[in-house]
Amino acid sequence: MLRRGDVMATRLRAATIFGMFVVVATLIVGAWLGGPRSWGDVAVDRGALAPESQRVFGLILAMHGRDGPSWPEAEGVCRWLGWPRCDREALEELARRTRPPRRGTIDGQVASALAVADATWGFGSEDAVRKMLRVELDRIPESDGVGRARAFVRFGVIESNPDGQAPLFAQACVADQRLCDQEQLRQAAQREVRARFVPPGNVVPLYFSGHP
Repeated sequence: MLRRGDVMATRLRAATIFGMFVVVATLIVGAWLGGPRSWGDVAVDRGALAPESQRVFGLILAMHGRDGPSWPEAEGVCRWLGWPRCDREALEELARRTRPPRRGTIDGQVASALAVADATWGFGSEDAVRKMLRVELDRIPESDGVGRARAFVRFGVIESNPDGQAPLFAQACVADQRLCDQEQLRQAAQREVRARFVPPGNVVPLYFSGHP
């Protein structure tokens, strides 16, 4: 028959083992829910992306490899794309904006397209941005009014002619009626301007001060 001290010791060991099990299980679940460590772990059909998007996705892959970022490769791809900023500071910011999604939060193909769009908007040349936005409008279904409105707002922000901006912002209003309010539209434009690190498109358009 076990003495009282032995019983207490046994219970303590059992509690310790159980506690360790809970900690390990929590870490495992947390790591799983936290998502993949690289884009290589995300289900993406790279061939299904538009040609321009495939090249940008190659840049994203270079910054989010299983063995960590390859900055020389990323810089090389960025310069090959002809983007205006390919310095380390710019690439690190780009990497922060294009992290792989958490598991179960979004379809991998959609996530990759969004990452390409955000990377291009943040640092791409004007020509690259315009091509990306056309791809986005072809990709985003009519039912996704918010997504389409964001593309039209970006188009309007990068458009230098106020007369050209008006119909683009009007299209944003059609896609997302919340943006029919001028103040809401201005705030949406400001958000996109803050996300743009190179000109054009990195300042709020005169449209908001020169048009009623």
